[in-house]
Amino acid sequence: MQTEVLFEEYREGVLECLHYGTACVVDRNGVVASVGDSDWTCFFRSASKPIQALPVLVRGLHRKYGLSEEETAIFSGSHWGDEAHVRVCESIMAKTGLREEDMIMLPTYPNRPSRREALLRANQPPRRIYHNCSGKHLCLMLLARELGESVTDYWKRESKTQRIVREMIAELSDTPYDDVRVGVDGCGVPVFAVPFRQIARTYLKLSCPELIDDPDIRSAVEANMRRLHAYPNMIAGEGVVDSIVTANPDLIAKSGAMGVYAIGVRSRGLGIAFKVMDGSHDEFADEAIEALGQLGIAPETAAEIRRFYSDQIVNDNREVVGLRKPVFHLKP
Repeated sequence: MQTEVLFEEYREGVLECLHYGTACVVDRNGVVASVGDSDWTCFFRSASKPIQALPVLVRGLHRKYGLSEEETAIFSGSHWGDEAHVRVCESIMAKTGLREEDMIMLPTYPNRPSRREALLRANQPPRRIYHNCSGKHLCLMLLARELGESVTDYWKRESKTQRIVREMIAELSDTPYDDVRVGVDGCGVPVFAVPFRQIARTYLKLSCPELIDDPDIRSAVEANMRRLHAYPNMIAGEGVVDSIVTANPDLIAKSGAMGVYAIGVRSRGLGIAFKVMDGSHDEFADEAIEALGQLGIAPETAAEIRRFYSDQIVNDNREVVGLRKPVFHLKP
């Protein structure tokens, strides 16, 4: 597999670190720009969440249980454990009868440092719904129950629940079912891998649902994109890059663990995918800023990201000690 340098990091003008990776831009006709190898097999990680939510949305389970648009939006997100996220997850459980103790992952604390520190200072115990994947787990538990499976089996690779999710990954990524590779994600449920360019293809179809042949899936994607634009903080949290990007109704963005980042652009009919091969997450914001800038898209969104994310490297004493510099070029 071929990779190229995506980012350089400097400290006092000395090149200290290189982040290698791949990037790919597709339109409806195929790959239009790439950095490195666009054919290698890559796990979506949490970038698959807006797809994993679709089997529940196609079946109308959010309507069956009277879930609000905000509550339904968290099914597609990796939330930061803010008070709004906890409120939404608790409301979903109250409306559906799902139980927190039936989630497969271990109790934890929120992603957002200030929330985690406040809970620890208050001697509050960890909870499963603080986990950034808890919205996805509640979604999959609903699907398992609807399919007649035990709710506690929703995470098993051989379950009907996960077979249907894999079918949806295959459909949205235009990948044959048997070619979708399956592993185990950080939260304990299956995670899916497809050729890297097909991750970008998936985000093209999320942003341009008219490219989806199945009318029920197309309708579910259209409705889900509207709710994610209306409640972008459910996909991550206030001031988090995914939410900043998705607040723009022309864009959809979702990060995944181990350096995966994907963006869809409706007005330009583009899907964009990045993978930092060392698994770093520090580059997500600069990937979005640089990609939007190079492609001449949404300068106001890029400026808003920069309000929250600096390209400067700060040490433990909050001193600026270096600089992160993108060096990739999304060229035809």
